[in-house]
Amino acid sequence: MIALLFISISHHNLIAGEGDVVPPLDHRCIWVTRDVLKSKRTIDEMVNFAIEKNINHLFVQIRGRGDSFYESELIPRSQILSEGEFDPLAYLLDTAKGKGIKIHAWVNVYVLWSSKSLPNHERHILHMRQEWLDTTQEWPVDVEKQLNMVTVNNNGSEGLFLSPNHPDVNGYLIKVFRELITNYDIDGLHLDYIRYQDAEYGRNPYAIARFKNESGNDPGPWFLEMERSTIASPRLIGNMKRWNNFKRKAVTSLVKDTRTLVNEVRPDCIISAAVKPNLYVARERYFQEWNVWLAAGYMDWIVPMNYSPKMREFARNIDVINDNLPKKYRDKIIMGIALYNQEPSEAAEKIKFSRLRQFPGISVFSYNLMIKDPRYSSALDQENY
Repeated sequence: MIALLFISISHHNLIAGEGDVVPPLDHRCIWVTRDVLKSKRTIDEMVNFAIEKNINHLFVQIRGRGDSFYESELIPRSQILSEGEFDPLAYLLDTAKGKGIKIHAWVNVYVLWSSKSLPNHERHILHMRQEWLDTTQEWPVDVEKQLNMVTVNNNGSEGLFLSPNHPDVNGYLIKVFRELITNYDIDGLHLDYIRYQDAEYGRNPYAIARFKNESGNDPGPWFLEMERSTIASPRLIGNMKRWNNFKRKAVTSLVKDTRTLVNEVRPDCIISAAVKPNLYVARERYFQEWNVWLAAGYMDWIVPMNYSPKMREFARNIDVINDNLPKKYRDKIIMGIALYNQEPSEAAEKIKFSRLRQFPGISVFSYNLMIKDPRYSSALDQENY
């Protein structure tokens, strides 16, 4: 359904109201999760689907949980792939070449593992660098306990994350990105999980030591005071602001260094990020200051994961964007819309709403659901889009 809507609005102007004409979409995007890369057949089917539905950008997940769906000397091959010479990313790039489809390598950045079973490969960073793991308080991290807390819908823990403010983590990730963009002729690098797991994270002991060294302050007493206080004093609020700025700076530093890397190695590569959709929540809870990333020129596109099935909340997130970003930055926002939590007609309504708000592109999550559930195609056949 959604893909057919892309066809309709890419070839015809959408009438917003009397006298108002909304221009066609420039960027018709879709997220593709990593299981599609398990075989050449499923890759062929994905590319053919994109051609048929007039989708011109594919965000394809080639780094899921600290592993790869491409050839790498730094990180192990995904254990869901069969052994052999088949290189999923290389095959995808070759298959899509010359067909009007841009391939964005979707990499999960800080999230490391979320299965209850540990990774099989001994080279996986979870086995090699547990001192890099992020935490709330407990150290060393009880890996088994954390993974047992992971739920299907991530209502508990999302799993194990690398610590963004650990002094060695960002440098490691830049090496991973450098290898990828040097060896593969990708059109874009799409960053996901470019954030902390939640507000209380960031207390890796090496990160705390780094903060002490840089600021001359021990944040430990601040954490205790926050936990014991019913009302935070102005002094405590100021101290925690310094700590949170330190955390936020760590994520932004990786984004900035990624921009520098891409400018050096593959300057035509589009850098994008999937982010929390409410700008205020993204900044204060997850330490994603994505408005700064746009204003500083670190990002070419921002893709808010505006996944709420409730139209009121969906629209509120867009209002926050409009209230905080000048139009020249809003023109770099691709609106992300989910399928998994709403009916086809509800998703279509949000796509039309985004079009009327004049965003230059839309990304739908995900291809996998669209081929699994034919309602998302057949429903549109009955509508006059």
